[in-house]
This record gives sequence, structure tokens and C-alpha cells, in this order.
Amino acid sequence: MRTRHLVGLISGVLILSVLLPVGLSIWLAHQQVETSFIEELNTYSSRVAIRANKVATQGKDALQELERWQGAACSEAHLMEMRRVSYSYRYIQEVVYIDNNVPQCSSLEHESPPDTFPEPGKISKDGYRVWLTSHNDLGIIRYMVAMGTAHYVVMIDPASFIDVIPYSSWQIDAAIIGNAHNVVITSSDELAQGIITRLQKTPGEHIENNGIIYDILPLPEMNISIITWASTKMLQKGWHRQVFIWLPLGLVIGLLAAMFVLRILRRIQSPHHRLQDAIENRDICVHYQPIVSLANGKIVGAEALARWPQTDGSWLSPDSFIPLAQQTGLSEPLTLLIIRSVFEDMGDWLRQHPQQHISINLESTVLTSEKIPQLLREMINHYQVNPRQIALELTEREFCRSEKPAPR
Repeated sequence: MRTRHLVGLISGVLILSVLLPVGLSIWLAHQQVETSFIEELNTYSSRVAIRANKVATQGKDALQELERWQGAACSEAHLMEMRRVSYSYRYIQEVVYIDNNVPQCSSLEHESPPDTFPEPGKISKDGYRVWLTSHNDLGIIRYMVAMGTAHYVVMIDPASFIDVIPYSSWQIDAAIIGNAHNVVITSSDELAQGIITRLQKTPGEHIENNGIIYDILPLPEMNISIITWASTKMLQKGWHRQVFIWLPLGLVIGLLAAMFVLRILRRIQSPHHRLQDAIENRDICVHYQPIVSLANGKIVGAEALARWPQTDGSWLSPDSFIPLAQQTGLSEPLTLLIIRSVFEDMGDWLRQHPQQHISINLESTVLTSEKIPQLLREMINHYQVNPRQIALELTEREFCRSEKPAPR
């Protein structure tokens, strides 16, 4: 990969290293608040369900106790027993004694209006019948949840099913819905139109409508459903608070990552890595300077001169990068590149002009290399050039060490 491409890649990584932690911190803040919000809503739904089961269980206990009573129906003792049960069980509003589904008397009246109870909307697994009815001995039109056996019916205020205080710092509303006809039995606030049908079509999923999140919890045994909802305004406020917590952390991580990437970038942009990249990508070019004979003024060959083109259009001469190659151990790969370039450029020309030659400058540091003689032999044989047509000139002013001769 070229240095400029690598620099572009690293620059992109640098930008991501700053933006990604910040963006991730904002996402985490939003995710944490939303998760907490949904958990609060689910917790409240579960608490309402527990309360509903508790109320239903109390109704069943009251019915069992009433069925154990023995005596004359609707007598004073019987009325007193029904009143005692209604008073003892806090969620029971009224107890009605029935015969063939026709009310005979209740804890409120000695004689009840002979209005026949309809078929129950639901029969529980343990045999209790459940109605949603406005029937009562006081003549008040108010829906009540009725639970009954063969001889008794207890009336339960639907509001007792949702009489639960939320633990959250924001308001959560709840409603009891009759599953038979989607009738709102009781509600702590007004429900949006059409929301019941939408919730029933997507069971187990939350629905957001006009800045409010809704949840539904069916209770098939009682033929009702519990709907809970809360405004997302508190969600936004909580998100802002979480951003102040997560954003500084993201900034710190981003800055640390940026410092690390910058360190890598500076290293990649160092002269050593730039020269190494130029050699690997064959960016070093070879120019040829004619060699003229002083005897007759004719051109007898050319000197191969390495040039390093820069991105701004300028060229670096060997005096600029040869010392760098020597200091960084790149003299050998640089010389190999120049030799290959010379033969690729001038190999055929040399074969066609056997009286001409090409002079290649060598540094003393590469004279001990085994790769250079091997490459020269390969190139000479491949292009069928006379070895005398390749002149090697030593330009380094220091002498080679005698104890380490060049390979033959």
C-alpha cells in the first residue's frame, strides 16, 4: 500500500477514533435510558398484574367462604354473612346471592331486582365465572368486574386492579381492558383512539404513538388486559442526563485513540518509511545522462541517475536520499531497484548497440551484498547483454573493509 493511501487510511481512522467513541457514548446513553424506561414500564405492568391476581384471588376466597355458609337464603343471618364478607375483603364492593343466575338478595339490599345475569364473558380454569357488568342493587351505571359461582357473585371495583403506585420518577398510567369487546373497564387517564387494536395486533411489543410508549399485558384467566403507558418526555430528560455522564468518557477515549493513531501516522510519515514505500512501489525513477568521449566527441554510453519524484511535482536527487538509505539499511533494495530499472529501460537498446554501455553508481555498503551480483547475472543473461556494457562505479568516499570482501 502506498504511503499516501496509507496516510489517507490512517487519517480516516483518526477521524473515526474521535467520532466513534463520542457517537458510541451518545448511543449508549440513549440505549441505557431507553432500556431503563422500558424496564420501568414492564415492572409497573408486572406489579399491576400481581395486584390484579391478588384482587382476583381475594374474590375467589370470598366466594369459597360464602359457599360454606349454611342456612336460609336471604335471611337476616344470611344477609349479615354477606355483609361481613363484603366488609372483610377490602376489594369486594358487593355480594349478590343468585338462584339460576337471577339475583335474590345482596349485601346491600334484602331483595334484588330480578335481572338475570347473562352468560359469563369468561370461565376460569378453576370454574369461576367472570363478567363485566354494570348491574348493581343501587341502580348506578358503573362497570364492575363480577366473579361468581353457582350461588354467589362478588362485585369488584375495576380501579382496585390498577391501584398501584409506580416506583419511577415519572408518571405511568394504566388501564384495564375487557378482551371480549375491548371495553375500557377502568383507566387512570384517557387512552388514545385505536391504540388497543394496535397493541393486540403486536403482542409482546411496545408501541410509540405521539410521544407516548404503550405496553399491554393480557390476563386470559380474567378475560382482561392491562395497558400501561408513559410519556417519552421523561425519556428525553433522562437521555440528556446520561449524555453528560457518557459523553466525557467518550471524549477521553476518543482523544486517547487519536493520540495513538497520530503516533502511528507520524511514524508512517517518517523519511525512512516514505523511502521504503517508494522503493517497494518502484517510485524511484532512473534518468540517463549521456557520456561523451573526449577523443571524438561521440556518445559512448550513459550514466544511470536515480531520482525520487515528490507529490508536489519536484524531484529529489540522490544526494538527498542516498545518505538516508545508507542510514536506514535501504541501500541494497534501492540498488536492486535501480539495476532492474536500467535493464528494463535499456536492456534491449544495449543488445542492439554493443558499443554502448551504462554506468551504475554503487555505494560501498552494498559491495558485500550477494543479491546484487546474482541479479546482474540474471539480467545480463535475460537481455543477452555483454557484461562489459555494464559499468559499476564506486561513489562512496570511504573504503570498504578488507576483512569483508565482496562476493564473487
